[in-house]
Amino acid sequence: MQLLTPFALILSMLAIPIILLYMLKLRRMQTQVSSTLLWEKILRDKQANTPWQKLKRNLLLFLQLLILAALVFALARPAMQTRVVASGQVIVLLDASASMNATDVTPNRFEEAKRAIDSIIDGMTSSSSMTLILVAQSPQTLISAETDHALLKSALNGAKVSQGSADWDAAFALAAGAAHGGANPIFVIVSDGGLPESGLPSLPGDARYVPVGKSNDNLAISALALRESNGKPQLFAQVKNYGDKNRAAIFSLYVNEELFLARQMEIPAGAEAGISLEGLPDNAGIYKAHISNFENLDAPLDALPLDDIAFAVYQPSAARRVLLVSKGNLFLEQLLTSLPGIQPFRALPKEDGTLQIPNEPFDLYVFDGYVPEKLPSGNILFVNPKTNTLFEVGENFDEIKNVQVNEHTLTRYVDWKNVHVLQARKINLPVWMNVLIESDSNPLVFAGEKSGQRIAGVSFDLRESDLPLQVAYPILFSNLINYLAPPSAFDSTQSLNAGESLLIAAQTDAKQTLVSTPSGQIHSLPPGQNIFSQTQELGYYAVNFVTENSTRAEYFAVNLFDPLESDLQPREALKIGSASVTPAVSQQIGLQELWTWLALFALIILMVEWQAFHRKRIHLFDAARRN
Repeated sequence: MQLLTPFALILSMLAIPIILLYMLKLRRMQTQVSSTLLWEKILRDKQANTPWQKLKRNLLLFLQLLILAALVFALARPAMQTRVVASGQVIVLLDASASMNATDVTPNRFEEAKRAIDSIIDGMTSSSSMTLILVAQSPQTLISAETDHALLKSALNGAKVSQGSADWDAAFALAAGAAHGGANPIFVIVSDGGLPESGLPSLPGDARYVPVGKSNDNLAISALALRESNGKPQLFAQVKNYGDKNRAAIFSLYVNEELFLARQMEIPAGAEAGISLEGLPDNAGIYKAHISNFENLDAPLDALPLDDIAFAVYQPSAARRVLLVSKGNLFLEQLLTSLPGIQPFRALPKEDGTLQIPNEPFDLYVFDGYVPEKLPSGNILFVNPKTNTLFEVGENFDEIKNVQVNEHTLTRYVDWKNVHVLQARKINLPVWMNVLIESDSNPLVFAGEKSGQRIAGVSFDLRESDLPLQVAYPILFSNLINYLAPPSAFDSTQSLNAGESLLIAAQTDAKQTLVSTPSGQIHSLPPGQNIFSQTQELGYYAVNFVTENSTRAEYFAVNLFDPLESDLQPREALKIGSASVTPAVSQQIGLQELWTWLALFALIILMVEWQAFHRKRIHLFDAARRN
């Protein structure tokens, strides 16, 4: 045993004033009485407190000195040598992925992992430091290079488990950065082994593995998908048994919170069972699949309930109505026919140039070499335009050189190197227009938005270029049409994993975009932001587009379809770099501090001393009253 702060023993000199207090003479008021016979027992106490007399045995004095001794030794921090998993510069990676919610250990694997790290902290010497990294979808450092045990335990207690997968590559990079410049760092991975089986980089130090978990008993919904077939949704679900015993379960399907189907399933050990359903309701809906215990519906099915529920969203596809006004342009007609989700219509102007635009609304108007006297209020694509109320068009120019494709979302993947244009029109664009492609400061392709109306244009006739023969043609016009007539804000048929980001297409009529999470939290997307990343919860989310007169909602689902998380079998070894890391054993020598036990002992003695003191007072009072 050794003392980590031996100078605290100086406080033992406080025993001297305690003893002096018992030797001081008590000052009492002098009063004449008829006889001292009744006061003999009280006089004994007076004699015992006569200064400088030999002290008699006193229980209170003994208890108070014992309390002082225990507190002084606690402050001196006595410690015993013990074998620990790691010491020195320790970097701990705490697995916070979904599988750590498993309840095969009490209360769950994550709390068991925290207890294991707590014991590592207790065994650290005064010269050891610890960096604690929480490994989730976005790994984060909870505390860095700290030696104070209290601060380390506070950071550990604040760690929370997630409902998604873990990014171990990013966590290893974070750990390697934390060890930069340190001597002989030790990396301790506290996990149930749900790491990739290969591809992990090596760590710049000694890696050790502390496994948690006991059982592999788990059934999981490994797939749930909806697709449209003959105008109605078709559902496919798959349940996998990750355990080593055959299992039976009840598969329940809910549509908009109402039970639609319940069916018994038999899933062999290590195998999968699937369900296909056709002829489902053709209206939009939220589908929830749930597997439950066959023998007792109220009992837990397995150790991990997170993958016992899955969601899917069905949103009937609505074709975007596009009106093409042209005297005949085969390239545009074929393009609009080939694009998915487009319902094209065609209108021909009369010989005198007049055109009666249908009263029915269209999502997009395409004017090819023609501009009506009064422009519609919808979004417009101009091809080889003429002067109109939005911009002025000048003469043709045929020296099209030094073509530059400006960086923009609408020019993504557009390669203009092999495109040749015979001639184009000079266009004087307003300030709210963005030039996407230009030649010597003359715009070839442009787009912009004003007062909620989106406008785009191509300043040349497609038939006077070889653009329709190049790969850039479908890419460019697909980008422009999706910008002018956006499809659904996102693909609701695709399920996300927890922590993944959702790209939301901009909605021109939306004044505000609000996203509601499964727990009811509301997130507001700032104007211009079309990426939502707060998807840490499993379940379905509602994306609400708020306009001046109404609110419409689209939904998407976040599920746990990850074999690494659903397979609860604790890993016997980890493959890190080229090395195989087996469960760690306590090989290094550390220190187990005993001050907490001494402080607890002092508290118990204090309670005994308080009880003895009050009993003595009561006893003396009763004796005086009887006499």
